Amino acid sequence: MRQLGIHAMLSIVIYLVAIALAFQAVKAVKIENLIRSDKPFEAQTFLIFTAIALGYLVAQFVISFIDSSLQLSNLF
Repeated sequence: MRQLGIHAMLSIVIYLVAIALAFQAVKAVKIENLIRSDKPFEAQTFLIFTAIALGYLVAQFVISFIDSSLQLSNLF
C-alpha cells in the first residue's frame, strides 16, 4: 500500500511540474496574432488549457516511461 501512495504522490508532482513547464513554453508563443485583441480573457483561457493539455501529455509519457522501467526488473 505504501508503494501505491508513493506512486500517486510522485504522479501528482510530475503532473504539476509538467504543466508548469508547459505553461512557460506556451507563454513564449505569440498567440495574440491568432486571437482578436478585444478577447483577452479567451486568449488567457486558451493559453491555460493548452498548457494543461500539453503538460498532461508530457507527464503521461514520463509516468508511463517510469512504470515501464520499473517493470523491467521483472524480466530478469
